[in-house]
Amino acid sequence: MQRYFGHKIKNNIILDEEDSYHLLKVMRARRGEEIEVVADDNVYLCEITSVKPLKIISKKLIKENNELPNYVVLIAALLKGDKMDFVLQKATELGVSEIVLMTTERTIVRIKGHKDDLKLGRYQKILKEAAQQCKRRKVPFIHRLIDFNQLDEVYADVKLIAYEGTRTSVATLNKKIDSLKPKQKLAVVIGPEGGFSEGEIAFAKHNGFTPVGLGNRILRAETASIYALSVIANRLETK
Repeated sequence: MQRYFGHKIKNNIILDEEDSYHLLKVMRARRGEEIEVVADDNVYLCEITSVKPLKIISKKLIKENNELPNYVVLIAALLKGDKMDFVLQKATELGVSEIVLMTTERTIVRIKGHKDDLKLGRYQKILKEAAQQCKRRKVPFIHRLIDFNQLDEVYADVKLIAYEGTRTSVATLNKKIDSLKPKQKLAVVIGPEGGFSEGEIAFAKHNGFTPVGLGNRILRAETASIYALSVIANRLETK
């Protein structure tokens, strides 16, 4: 069953123009069909009562919780090509709550001015579509681009930075995740294709980030994000 994000006014459900078009023109919805709609952090089973004009009413509240028990923030360096799109999509599927994109000393991609706004708009669309597809109740929040030296502004109860130069095993990553208490916040930083410089790691450590290893192999930047978030989701959901 298709899921959308909308607004609820009494029993009436309002979708934005893009989702209304998708429902009617792409999915070719018909009167009497049912869909799921997330409104005000609740999931409703809804019925399409009219297509011209489009009218949707909520029938009942669906009790579910597909979100991680802790607030997880992915802080990821910009990647070239469609790699960034891939990371955003998969991070959403893995339950991340918030995404912060950043530039580092070795970041290849540079975005400035109006291009930043255009990219942000496209990224928000990717996150929303991924959240609908995997049936989440929330679309991850995404920040405007920051610089690595702004990591000192990040607040989290557990702060991690993936670093291939560390001698710590994955056990350190697991231990840090397991130390989280209910409702606490975890932030994990993933670098660019060229990795972090020693100066950046020193800066991160000074600001409370613990360097952690992601196994015995060197991972591509996009793989590192997915690996770290997969481990985090697994540990949090099996506590």
